[in-house]
Amino acid sequence: MHEELWAGVELKVQNAEFHLQRMEQSLNLPEPTALYVALEASGAILGTDWHRSFYAHLDAFLSAVRSVPEVIQFCFGKDDHHLVRQAFAVLPPEELARRCEFKKQFKSTHNAFRHVALSEARHISEHRTGFAPVNVTVVGMLGITYVGGPTKQIPTTETRHIDDAELAWMQNQIPIRPIWDRFYIDEKPLFPECRNYLACARDLVNEAHTISDRVHGNNHLTLPRET
Repeated sequence: MHEELWAGVELKVQNAEFHLQRMEQSLNLPEPTALYVALEASGAILGTDWHRSFYAHLDAFLSAVRSVPEVIQFCFGKDDHHLVRQAFAVLPPEELARRCEFKKQFKSTHNAFRHVALSEARHISEHRTGFAPVNVTVVGMLGITYVGGPTKQIPTTETRHIDDAELAWMQNQIPIRPIWDRFYIDEKPLFPECRNYLACARDLVNEAHTISDRVHGNNHLTLPRET
């Protein structure tokens, strides 16, 4: 029921899944094609530009997940934000009453989702510092520890220095790449937290479906139009 309204909710969840997948892919080495192998053999450092992609997709992931209950509230409940208040005020009284009842029954689920850890990270990123409180630690091949984050990029390579002039030809650049389990947010592993956040969003959608079936049934729902 009301498939046209649920479509936008599902799209948000799918977008979040996409961005989480791209975060993971940002950390992968390029496919070992013949060209890649040849370039690497020549000394080229490839596949090190993970930083920009990773944190851009993290921001987009947090935003997409956090917007899920807001889309649900707008489509099935009542949004009291002053910019859209008038759009709800002109709805038929019977529909508005159902929407208010949906909001009432959805409230505890909505509030619980607001307190999931990454909801606060999204708030910090979008309304406070401009980035999520994430850090990554990498120990390079030379034993040096590097700590980075959204605004502190770790080096992409490190140099093996050889003092012996006769062996100087062996001096080379070694790529530095993080692995997924070295990322943390508020001292918790980032990727498990992201997967949990996405799972919470799916649970929230399922609960919203149950409430909508109970409150709205087959009754008509108007998509509020902003004025």
